[in-house]
Amino acid sequence: MTTHKRVTGKAGIHLALLATASVAALNMGAALPTMAQEDPAADVTEVIVTATRRATSVQKVPYNISVIGASDLSTKGITELSELSRAIPGLSVRDVGSRDNASIILRGLSVDPLRVSNAGDNGSVAVYINDTPVFNQPKIFDIERVEVLRGPQGTLYGSGSLGGAIRYIVADPKMKYEASAGGKVYQIAEADDVSYQVNGMVNLPLISDTLAVRVAAQYLDDSGFTDYPFIISGPKSDLDYEERVTARASLLWTPTEDFEANLSYYMDNVKSGGRTGGNPGFVLPAAADGNGDGYTNSYPANSAAMIGRVLGDYEIGQRFEEPQSTFYKLTALEMKYDLGFADIISSTSYTKRTGLGRRDQTDLLLGLGYGYESYPDFRAITREIDDFEAVVQELRLVSNDGGVFDYVAGVYYDNENLFGTSEEFTPGFAEFIGGTRTDNLEYYSRSRSLYSEWAVFGELTWHITDQWQVTGGARSFKLNTKSSECTVFPLYEDANNNGYTCNEDVGKGEVKDTIYKLNASYQWTPDVMVYGTFSQGFRRGGTNILPPEGGQVFDIDPSQREYAPDTVDNYELGVRSQWFDRKLTVNAAIFNIKWQDVQLSSLAPGNLPITANAGEANSKGIELETLWRATDALTLSFGYAYTNAKLSEDFYKERTNGRVIADFKEGTVLPGTPEQQIGLAADYLLPFSDWGALTLHGDISYSSEITTSAEPFRGDDANLDYKTLKGFTQTNLSLGWEPKDNLGIKLYVDNVFDEYAYVASQGEATYGLQGKFDIPIRPRVIGISINKKY
Repeated sequence: MTTHKRVTGKAGIHLALLATASVAALNMGAALPTMAQEDPAADVTEVIVTATRRATSVQKVPYNISVIGASDLSTKGITELSELSRAIPGLSVRDVGSRDNASIILRGLSVDPLRVSNAGDNGSVAVYINDTPVFNQPKIFDIERVEVLRGPQGTLYGSGSLGGAIRYIVADPKMKYEASAGGKVYQIAEADDVSYQVNGMVNLPLISDTLAVRVAAQYLDDSGFTDYPFIISGPKSDLDYEERVTARASLLWTPTEDFEANLSYYMDNVKSGGRTGGNPGFVLPAAADGNGDGYTNSYPANSAAMIGRVLGDYEIGQRFEEPQSTFYKLTALEMKYDLGFADIISSTSYTKRTGLGRRDQTDLLLGLGYGYESYPDFRAITREIDDFEAVVQELRLVSNDGGVFDYVAGVYYDNENLFGTSEEFTPGFAEFIGGTRTDNLEYYSRSRSLYSEWAVFGELTWHITDQWQVTGGARSFKLNTKSSECTVFPLYEDANNNGYTCNEDVGKGEVKDTIYKLNASYQWTPDVMVYGTFSQGFRRGGTNILPPEGGQVFDIDPSQREYAPDTVDNYELGVRSQWFDRKLTVNAAIFNIKWQDVQLSSLAPGNLPITANAGEANSKGIELETLWRATDALTLSFGYAYTNAKLSEDFYKERTNGRVIADFKEGTVLPGTPEQQIGLAADYLLPFSDWGALTLHGDISYSSEITTSAEPFRGDDANLDYKTLKGFTQTNLSLGWEPKDNLGIKLYVDNVFDEYAYVASQGEATYGLQGKFDIPIRPRVIGISINKKY
């Protein structure tokens, strides 16, 4: 369901990519803990993953998967999902600041407008911690590896994995003592204050070989770098700061050799002061006199001294602070029992997320034409609350390896409950129009969405010969949604009395379907495998509960009240190979994806965000990862992704009165994904005599231009929210020193040349000249980190 916060944010998203930097599937042996290697004597490139729901060498997985381990994450300075895209060709995630979630795109599967949002996209990439789905964007710390699965993963990972899946494999408790502590201090070029982060971990065996606990925690204080000079209460600097507390506790119980249970608790609390952005060149116009509009006058001008003030590269024109606090909690229980012929695995989780935020709505309301521009001191601000809960249960049976047939079979259940309210206040406006209402409440919306899913799934692999195998898979599912919503305009309906009556409308839907997968692979040599895959994916539909006609809302089309599931068919050929005694690794894939009933974010009248379907699209491309261990000390990597993602048919809808509902043209590039992504990285290990070892790291990445919408025009009118954001190159350097065992010190510089480029946009069409802004990449960051293991 789509709730009614009047903002392009929830209707839109912020997408894109920090271009690729290195081969993620091919890290140095130190990139993974000892447990990630098949045998201590095995080749250092042998990395074990569990993406197929069974432990498998990454080079034996017959589809395009990348994995990046703990050491490599540290070397490259990757602590955020957006930074991960530097190391994964074809992954598009851009840093839009801590207040707003970025959308995650693999293989170009997105047509949502590239705008800011609290909610992110509608879920084209599934995110997991171990085997548990998560509904936030986790920090990367105390982790063994990250697995990125490209292409639809519907049979094993279900709804939302149209483009692929990302799995965070965290460090589980061990039956021995371990501890670590560390932190970093860094300076953002445009920030007034220094930022810092501290972290720690302790692992304790409680009962020998039976019970162990592991606790890890991290605190981040990021200064931010975006200034708000037009805040009514006075200018604010670095308002996009972030304060974040993340912690995870796990208890591992292994009473017998055949059974283990892992109970974990994860929390992630984030407080953000405001949005990241820049609106350079905007000049604050003269104060409003009641006869102008948001383009020719300022509403309000906070002081005469601000008239004519020109905004800089890292300044935006909002009049109110826009804080956002999110509290995320996840409790999970994972159990495994060895039946002899197979493992039975249970994954149970409970998630609770609460969000509290405010937004400046002044320019949005001025642009609606409701007469607010007649009030020279007009201003508007929202207050929003969201509560989300989910219970997920999955039970799998995974056969042992070694037979002619291998199988994975399971059942899945998901129950989600989302409740939200949005209140919009216009201080002083009731009095201005002669009303006596004192609560200033202009708009109120309340919504609840209930979602449930039942699914059965399985994959069967036939080992025809030692070299040739064929896998077939299917997932049958039933989705149910029920939504209730009420929207009311208290000030519009009664300017003299506080209070309101909000009558709820109810909508519901049900979908049943089955999706399939077929894969074949052939092991030409022990180090060269070729494969071909056909796979399907789906994303659930739902109901847009829109208010009845009247008040400020009118001319809603019946088709805007619901949206259908969208599906993809993926065709893929690939090779995974190693050469020259496994010193050179080359993995490549070509793909062609056909996307039906594409879901996109849109707006209904009154700027109410909805989700809509819009015809068909096609995404095709090439992905290449290489790693060359030139010497024992020097490692070079190269990553490349070409993605051609476009709408494949015209889709036009209008009302009988001529109002255009949708206008999508065949050949329009899908937003957020650069056509070209190129990355180079180098690591050099320099022995430093008795003073320990030095590690030099450098990476340079290029991302070509992107667009911000799939809708350049609506009828004959240009879409002012449609932009082309230029491509950019970013360089990062670091110098690591290990003066003694278990101690590491690193100096680093991100964005060495202080490149200025945009990754997302809040457009002019909805928010006007003052409220619009673009989101730049982070300015240059210089820092030092220290970590100690015990």
